[in-house]
Amino acid sequence: MNTEVKILHSSCCVKGSPIKEQLEKLAQENNLSITIEELSEMQDTMVYGTMSFPSLVINGKVHAYKSFNSDAELLAALKAA
Repeated sequence: MNTEVKILHSSCCVKGSPIKEQLEKLAQENNLSITIEELSEMQDTMVYGTMSFPSLVINGKVHAYKSFNSDAELLAALKAA
């Protein structure tokens, strides 16, 4: 099953995001199929109703990225999706 992940950034922080690298590494290490899209334009991010950046949208559910204190917690959210 493919997991769709959107990374919501503020417009100043989109270049060279370590979050995308972290997600790709976790997916590769755990044999997960994920599709990652990065959004930074206000009209694209506001659709998800969050003002906390960065945020992750995992299969339609919004998560504050800062709530993941470890790779294990982030991996659990990816697997639960």
